[in-house]
Amino acid sequence: MGEHRSTIIIIASVALVVGLMLIWALAPSARNNDSRLSLTEISDTATIQNYLQLSHLSIATSENFVRQKIYVISGYLKNVADKPLRMVELKMAFTDFDGKSIFEYSPKIVDRNQKALLPGAEVRFEVRQENLPRGWNYRVPITEISTIGY
Repeated sequence: MGEHRSTIIIIASVALVVGLMLIWALAPSARNNDSRLSLTEISDTATIQNYLQLSHLSIATSENFVRQKIYVISGYLKNVADKPLRMVELKMAFTDFDGKSIFEYSPKIVDRNQKALLPGAEVRFEVRQENLPRGWNYRVPITEISTIGY
């Protein structure tokens, strides 16, 4: 009788776990219907200046564990708008010695999956780059805010 009882408990436990997983996987997600996921994006540079300020850009050099150079571009973003920003994307143009763009990169500094940048808040960001083109002039890339979302 003891063997049958433990078998029944094991089968019931497995059925319960499988049932909970099916309910979790098949249940309509509240996140899909959430209006917070809708994002108003702005990509006009003149309008963006009313929402966000970019300052203190700098570049530093580091090495990874196999002694390759890593360039760390850092700066500060300040939300000067009256609403929280949920997405911020930059555009970085690395230039050659003649000032021509030879490589462009668009990192997201604030993503909608992260905590929003509240009004008046300032955040420091870092962007790491390896294997930049040989003709790069080793200066801070031309950086601008390309897109914001609230």
